[in-house]
Amino acid sequence: MYLQRCAARFALIGLLTLGLSACGGGASINMDGQTIHMHADRISIRDRGGDTAEIEANGALRIAGRAVALTPAQRVLTTRYFTQAQIALFDGKQTGWAGAHMAGSVIGSLFSALFHDDSRIINHTAHAQTVKLDRHVDRLCAEIGAIRGTQDQLVARLPAFAPYAVIDQRSVKSCWVNARSRTAAAMPPGAHG
Repeated sequence: MYLQRCAARFALIGLLTLGLSACGGGASINMDGQTIHMHADRISIRDRGGDTAEIEANGALRIAGRAVALTPAQRVLTTRYFTQAQIALFDGKQTGWAGAHMAGSVIGSLFSALFHDDSRIINHTAHAQTVKLDRHVDRLCAEIGAIRGTQDQLVARLPAFAPYAVIDQRSVKSCWVNARSRTAAAMPPGAHG
């Protein structure tokens, strides 16, 4: 039934936030075993070997505990990377809130549908909430793609950053493909365009 397909939306929230998890004062994005940890004043990225690169809000970069001298162009990229990661964190949280709101709305409409003996109430509410959630998911996928673009520019100008390039094209493509396939599965019967 339609409610079962809505469950796919809830799974999408977890998938598309890419393991985005808030914990205390920091948060992280997990990408295939590598993690971007975010704190108020810096981002740390752990490579598969366990070394860490840290980017501060002002663009300063440390790799394996050592300060890296940056050209002005490289500093622009590290600052942009920091800012884009912070925006993705914020929007990931907003996506989570939108998913929670969707769940509450659908549950509320379930009771309304039972009271009024009209299942169309659930379909209408779930569809409206799905459209709102899709906007959040689309924005998050775009931001992950933007971070990847900045990351790749940084690697091109600073090869020492290559081990910390944790977002690949497959991850970005997967975000968009999963968003579209889950959206199609969550649409009410006859609503596919």
